[in-house]
Amino acid sequence: MKRLTRWMLLLLLVAVQAAWAGRGEERLDFFFQNVVTLKGSFTQTVTDEEGAVVQEAAGSMKLLRPGRFRWDYETPFNQVIVADGQFVWIYDKELAQASVRKMGQALGSTPIMLLSENRPLDEDFTIIEETSDGDMDWVEIVPKMKDTDFRRIRFGLDSEGLKRMVLHDQFGQRTVIRFSNMAVNQQIPASAFRFEVPPGVDVIRAD
Repeated sequence: MKRLTRWMLLLLLVAVQAAWAGRGEERLDFFFQNVVTLKGSFTQTVTDEEGAVVQEAAGSMKLLRPGRFRWDYETPFNQVIVADGQFVWIYDKELAQASVRKMGQALGSTPIMLLSENRPLDEDFTIIEETSDGDMDWVEIVPKMKDTDFRRIRFGLDSEGLKRMVLHDQFGQRTVIRFSNMAVNQQIPASAFRFEVPPGVDVIRAD
């Protein structure tokens, strides 16, 4: 089973809960102006360019803006990704191994870094308002930067907030994230975004 690739980290900071009124673009804009914390559950399905499923996963996530997030993958393997505002930790329980890099090194000038800095969304992305599909409004964002790992991301939002994200990468893979039990602006302790290395775990540090 493949572990997470670098571009998947983008999902960690654009997993948003939106406003309860307005169209899709207004709901995304609401996040950047009003959402400080976010937590909930997710399922993730990755398909290749031919539509075959290559990965399925599920777990929980927490977000504290700016720059802190935590995703706990529970199935099919135990993996934790934590950003504490300075460093990004990736811990694989099965391999008893953790890696750590400075956020600037791990994320560089990719859109995830720009999103964590509370920049207006339209400075870095072209926003395309799509038509509604049943009870869900769809918004597509396309990065203005050319050297990104993905081509576009679609957000599906209903009256309760974000329900789905669909990410298309440069290799033809499609990742669908479905969210549930989302809670906005509830207190999350800072300790949730600190990673403590378990005893006996090897640490790989990238200086």
